[in-house]
Amino acid sequence: MEGLYDTRFTLLQKALDFRVARHNVLASNIANVETPGYKARDLVFEKALGQALKAHQPGPLTVTHAKHMDGRNITPLELVQPKSIRSGSPVGSLDGNTVDMEREMAKLAENQIVYQVITRLLNQKFQMMREVIREGEGQ
Repeated sequence: MEGLYDTRFTLLQKALDFRVARHNVLASNIANVETPGYKARDLVFEKALGQALKAHQPGPLTVTHAKHMDGRNITPLELVQPKSIRSGSPVGSLDGNTVDMEREMAKLAENQIVYQVITRLLNQKFQMMREVIREGEGQ
């Protein structure tokens, strides 16, 4: 069995954290749907997570400590941050607000579904760990 904080666990943890942060940004967009001049925002992080997973592959240099550089310019998974972008309707309304309520609600629903999938995956991982502990206690 792998350690408690293996790469998959860290990936799921980061993805869950990002989904919570994205929910907050999308909820803020919806709350400001009638605020003149408000510019809709979104968070993107899938590409950064994918690149960070490559950080666990061996680089050209040998390292003796987790904080050492291995010759690549890749952010470690633990340090990946989401990127804030402008989203919403490119045209906007007459008052300059770019929130498209239908688009924001669709993004919110998609974000919630992915959040639920991630929590299920984490629950499965913890359930497997509980099973291993129970088997170990019986011996």
